[in-house]
Amino acid sequence: MDQAQSLREYMNRLNAVEPPKPKKPSSRVLTITSGKGGVGKSNFTLNFALGLKEAGKKVVVLDLDLSTANINILMGITPKYSLIDVLHQNKSIWDVIEKGTAGIEYISGGLDIQDLMDLDERKLLFFWNQIQKLQSYADLILLDTGAGVSKELVDFILASDETFMVTTPEPTSMADSYAVLKTVLHFTNKAPKFNLVVNRSQNYREAVETAKTLRNACKNFLKLDLRLIGSVMEDHHVRQSVRAQTPFYLTYPNCPASKSIKQIVYTYLPEMEETPTAAAPAGIRGFFEKILSFKRMS
Repeated sequence: MDQAQSLREYMNRLNAVEPPKPKKPSSRVLTITSGKGGVGKSNFTLNFALGLKEAGKKVVVLDLDLSTANINILMGITPKYSLIDVLHQNKSIWDVIEKGTAGIEYISGGLDIQDLMDLDERKLLFFWNQIQKLQSYADLILLDTGAGVSKELVDFILASDETFMVTTPEPTSMADSYAVLKTVLHFTNKAPKFNLVVNRSQNYREAVETAKTLRNACKNFLKLDLRLIGSVMEDHHVRQSVRAQTPFYLTYPNCPASKSIKQIVYTYLPEMEETPTAAAPAGIRGFFEKILSFKRMS
């Protein structure tokens, strides 16, 4: 019996013995990625999370960048536990959630999905039970992933509710972003929902031209509608904040980059809240169940 089937049977047993509870909306899972490293993806993730929090949304950031986990560094914290400790040390999900800057909640991943595949049923069901607790805990769960093309990243994108692609005006960054999108579409017949963020643009015109170039390429060659959700201006305050390990959205709330984040938040939220019931998010439970299914088929 495969892991995904084990999870489904576990949920059926659970539902059979527990009385039905009022259904809460599932957390929306957003994968945030980029075609290459060094474009400011993790910095965008953290400051976007703070902007969402300021707008009244409950947010959890899950760092799934296995090679260079940067979220904790940007906040100047050292996480005590990670998802690995849920797998192997029987830590609860509440044990591994850290409180970072301004109370933002953060989970260190440190998790290779193959680790899940290698678990026996008892440990897998314990992990699943812990993940269940996040299902309606937050409004949004932001997944900060590794950059570049990999099968694991493709799985993350296909399993999440939608994806933010972070690029810069550099031609290499745009080309690498296009390569990721092309690879994702190779593995599915139904295009996921992608939002584009142009980071480190010198001005609004450059951001629009960058987005136009990438969007046209996606439309013409991939038949993909890549929506521009916003841009973040090049801003020396960002570098200063990285050195100080404090998010620029908090340290310099009126700087150009912070104003850009605020605009992205208020562009994105109305659309998110108007999502029809038929397209309701699968949440973190659905995310991990899909990941296990993908792994099993690979």
